[in-house]
Amino acid sequence: MKKNFYVTTPIYYPSGNLHIGHAYTTTLADVICRYKKEDGYNTFFLTGSDEHGQKIELKAKENNLEPIEYVNEIVLNFKNLWKKLNINYNKFIRTTDQYHIDSVQKIFSFLLEKKLIYLSKYKGEYCISCEEFLTKEQIVDNKFHVVCKKEFIIFEEDSYILKITEFKTYLQEIFKTDFLEPENRKKEMLNNFINNDLEDLSVTRINFKWGIPVIEDPKHVIYVWIDALSNYITALGYKNNEKNLMDTFWSKDTEILQIIGKEITRFHSIYWPVLLKALDLRLPSKILSHGWILSKNDKMSKSLNNVIDPLKIIDDFSSDALRFYISYNLPTYKDGNFTEELFIESFNTNLANNVGNLISRTSNMIIKYFDGQTPEANIESDSLYKKGIETITNYKKFMNEYKVTEAIEEVLKLGQSCNKYIEDIKPWDLEKNDKIDELKKVIKILHNNIVIIIYLLKPILVENTEKMFKQIGVKIDDVNFDSINNKKYSIDKISSREIIFKRI
Repeated sequence: MKKNFYVTTPIYYPSGNLHIGHAYTTTLADVICRYKKEDGYNTFFLTGSDEHGQKIELKAKENNLEPIEYVNEIVLNFKNLWKKLNINYNKFIRTTDQYHIDSVQKIFSFLLEKKLIYLSKYKGEYCISCEEFLTKEQIVDNKFHVVCKKEFIIFEEDSYILKITEFKTYLQEIFKTDFLEPENRKKEMLNNFINNDLEDLSVTRINFKWGIPVIEDPKHVIYVWIDALSNYITALGYKNNEKNLMDTFWSKDTEILQIIGKEITRFHSIYWPVLLKALDLRLPSKILSHGWILSKNDKMSKSLNNVIDPLKIIDDFSSDALRFYISYNLPTYKDGNFTEELFIESFNTNLANNVGNLISRTSNMIIKYFDGQTPEANIESDSLYKKGIETITNYKKFMNEYKVTEAIEEVLKLGQSCNKYIEDIKPWDLEKNDKIDELKKVIKILHNNIVIIIYLLKPILVENTEKMFKQIGVKIDDVNFDSINNKKYSIDKISSREIIFKRI
């Protein structure tokens, strides 16, 4: 029986086009999901768009459009980016989808009936841009939101409130587990929120209309976080007539990974568990809260004119080049840097000089010395062969821990060892001195490790995997974790001399 794996990204807010930060989260989800599928899991990958709220209503008005017309156009841009980035999601949810609206209304009514939601007056510092009430830690100069640097408003109106404080003990208990990573994010949530003035949450608004109306009190629209957070289960058919995938992908045995940016950690690690507990549903296995992408150590923002358009990077350098940089050069446990100079340096060092060069040199030697036929040799006792097998084990360990950067590092180290092996052994001297048996062994070890390297990079280098396998005479469908551990794949004659990763 196959194991189940469910991975989600946040649903992105269509107030403008997506930037490199959105591509970061979604690429991570795609890479991990592709790996899980290779490892025999039944997978489901969800992404989407969060389309309600005051900011959307205002943006649509500025553009003389109805809100739905405004978001429709931007959602098309989202889907275009995911297509160009080779994001292989199973479902794209929109919070304007009728099945989602129906589910959210039922969830709200259920919480109201359980008396976990009550009507009151809510007052607080509110950031329209981020759709967020602010805590004192998020305020700068008594005027601005520390994240977006925009001026907040003092907001006061009738609102339905979710009883977050009733779940304080529950939150303290789950924060003793490792459901949220990295560790420093857990400490931040505990110190700044859970153990420090935990407050109930405003969940409806009456000063705008673009949202899901409360059935029992239609002048209220359901404010962003019940609407947005519920998408992870409404997409699976929770309380709606969609195909019910809850029993498969939200079951107690399913591995559930939710990847988010650190700026929305509070909502996903505090309010989302409260909602799930109130609905008597399980927690995700892991919430992975990655850092920001910086540009020369500054947070990317339109005001600093340093926002990077992923479509331009793809058009200039390729989808695989961007997928690799995101996966390898932006570790999840800290903020990462992205500049064109760093991007080019990484591509040339890792893909052109290491992986691409190794494939090209080895395939050329097979063509030159053995007429394109990869020789057979007994290699099991060789240390470099053993390093290849160890690389598979280490790679899987890191990928199972969602440490994609570390997993890729294992693969790159194998490539470096193989390139050094060529320089040290000098196969051309073996051929010149007629040491053919030794030469066969050298080439077979290199070829075997190249198959491993290509396969382990398959979840990242989606466009080039088949080309790389073709260059070493292996069919992509022959290769899996079992076959690379046991050399159970056929090898065709090699004739291609294509340079796959040309230096930029």
